[in-house]
Amino acid sequence: MKFLFSFTLLLYATGAIFSSKTRLSYILSFLGSAGAFLTGCYALTRTQVLWRFPLLHNVYLTLSIDHLSGIFIIIAALSWIAIALYSIDYSRLYPKKRLSLGFNISVIGMLLILTAHDGITLLAGWEIMTIFAFLMMQGAGKHFERSYRFLAFSELSTVCLVIGFAALYSSTGSLSFDALHSSSYFVLILISLGFIIKMDIVPFHGWMRGIYGDIPDNTAALLSAPVTLMGVYGLERIIPLVPNNQIWNIIIILLGAFSAFWGGLQAAAANRIRVLPAYSTVENNGMILTSIGFYALAEGFGIGSLRYLATFALAASIILAISHTLSKTLLFMSVGHAKEAYNVHTIDEARGVWSGVGRIPALGIVISALSFSAFPPLIGYAGEWMILETLFQSYRFPSIATAFFTALAGILIALAIGLISFAMIKLIGYTALGFDHGRKSRPIPNRLMHTAEIGLESIIVLGGIGLPLIIILIGFPQLLTGLLGIASPLVLASGMPVFGVISPTFIGIIMLVLMILPMLLFIKNKKKVRKVESWNGGVKLEEGEFFSAPAYSQILKHILRGFYHTRETRSATQSSIKVEDILIHPSEMITRQIRKVGEKVAPVLMNGKISAYVAYILILFITVFIIGMIVK
Repeated sequence: MKFLFSFTLLLYATGAIFSSKTRLSYILSFLGSAGAFLTGCYALTRTQVLWRFPLLHNVYLTLSIDHLSGIFIIIAALSWIAIALYSIDYSRLYPKKRLSLGFNISVIGMLLILTAHDGITLLAGWEIMTIFAFLMMQGAGKHFERSYRFLAFSELSTVCLVIGFAALYSSTGSLSFDALHSSSYFVLILISLGFIIKMDIVPFHGWMRGIYGDIPDNTAALLSAPVTLMGVYGLERIIPLVPNNQIWNIIIILLGAFSAFWGGLQAAAANRIRVLPAYSTVENNGMILTSIGFYALAEGFGIGSLRYLATFALAASIILAISHTLSKTLLFMSVGHAKEAYNVHTIDEARGVWSGVGRIPALGIVISALSFSAFPPLIGYAGEWMILETLFQSYRFPSIATAFFTALAGILIALAIGLISFAMIKLIGYTALGFDHGRKSRPIPNRLMHTAEIGLESIIVLGGIGLPLIIILIGFPQLLTGLLGIASPLVLASGMPVFGVISPTFIGIIMLVLMILPMLLFIKNKKKVRKVESWNGGVKLEEGEFFSAPAYSQILKHILRGFYHTRETRSATQSSIKVEDILIHPSEMITRQIRKVGEKVAPVLMNGKISAYVAYILILFITVFIIGMIVK
């Protein structure tokens, strides 16, 4: 196992060295990702310490793998494999070596995070991942400055982790994850907050504005899926180890539920082809955070019926993480494929992907978007059903206040799922299946792009139908049973006593059978399809007019204008409705204040005098030394 893991790291490091030859670099990335996948599969059955280096007294740098790290390595590796394959062709469009360099080193950082068993190793991987992901974002061109917002939020995450682990060392004399058992609530809050920030939970999503529309496609997929997955893994790793705190768990549940609602709300109004999936990340990670918080809350009560529910919530968080990582990787690759082929940025401009760009990227948009819309039998359907079933059993809590807040979270999550379905239907209807506007797509190399897209499309479909197998592999066979003629273990039960059941495999078989006749009729009569004009409120569409994506969302923007801060802008020739994410304003205000302070301080510190630099370094050293003595 040590050899396989070491060889995987070597492949990524070699890919980084040969970053000037981008295709070769991504091929090595692909091989490294395959090695990571095999490493994860091995870890499902065996726990092993890979390396252990002494650093200080009772402080060791430790890399190890176990069942949990194996699950997340497999999830991340499937995304890395797809992105690497996609990038081999994509590198002909964007041959910048910083992209392949950043991708390889970022993945090395993520592997360190997923195998770290101490605070220092985790922080090293955290910073490696962050800095080189930031390097990949520098392809954003004229929006170069905005990528520093990502770095600012990422460093805020790092600061929380550093202070949390410093407090852990101060109280226990160790930085090992095992020491978390005897840590304080202060450590719990700081470390978990560090991971939450990385998940782009509201209000820590402020860096996304203006970035996702312009960064390269493989960078967008990496940031939205595997990078945010690291925050999920961090929470899954520490939550079972730290002392239970009901108040903090309820805060996590409500924060996640509100983030899911807000992400769905903004996605429903989005008109840019990659901004909509970006806000979908906020929504999905909000649901995952809610599941993790619910698990910790239910487990803390120690009651029999709640323990089953806690296990179900934990399984829900992992299924949602699988669904989000794979579906979001596919969605960004597919919309990126369409964006590059048409050289456009908005949903309306990307109409007609099915006929204009190709069936495979169009199908990628359809399958991933339907998965996010909880369409059976796709894997996203199972995950979202599980989170709703979890929250709607809030009556099992003995505390009325706890039951109320978890039920409130359930309402927000249900609204979020409805809003994201609205958004995804818009994305499908106006891009993948939209009316062909006649624009010709430019020819781009796409053989390996298609391979990556087909692979993820198949996994999302088969993963939904074969959900019982996934439940068993991630370690929750006790959630499976049989019922009413459906053999065990094909039925997933959400509660004991039984609250709700589902059989994704049975649903998939039934849907497949029921689809046969309509598909045969469609194939036979597809040339007889009659097209009609879009409904426009009874007003006839003029030549060249069409029902646009903004028009699709207009009623929602008007009804929810209090949330959207909706306003109409007019000019001599046209008028439009604009909305804004008002929760980004605080971070923008802080950015402006920091810029003002920097403009005044920079001329003093950076004045070209060696004496000023030496004094600056000495002041920092003394400050850090004093803080270290206080913490000790």
